[in-house]
Amino acid sequence: NTMISSNTKSMLTGMLDLIEDQDWNRLEYIVKSEPKTFQFLSKSISNCNELNGMTFLHACVRFDPPVKVLERMIQLYPQALSVEDCLGRTPLHVAAGSKASPWITN
Repeated sequence: NTMISSNTKSMLTGMLDLIEDQDWNRLEYIVKSEPKTFQFLSKSISNCNELNGMTFLHACVRFDPPVKVLERMIQLYPQALSVEDCLGRTPLHVAAGSKASPWITN
């Protein structure tokens, strides 16, 4: 894994805080208005050892987010669908294990 800058770590933390707080409106705004930044952060998150291989999708699906948020995230960074975390789980595994809405697991 490559070292990431403290500024990038700060942005990753900010995005993860929005997810943890389930602030879907702000998250959606950032994803839609800053697509290149979202794509950069989506690539960077896998290089952050502290996050154990998870992606923004892994983080989001635990909280049953609105479909429009997930669709936009997947559209901008489709690779995240197949990324496995340190436990070998894809975002779909995490969604199924967290009792997400059926539309997420379908």
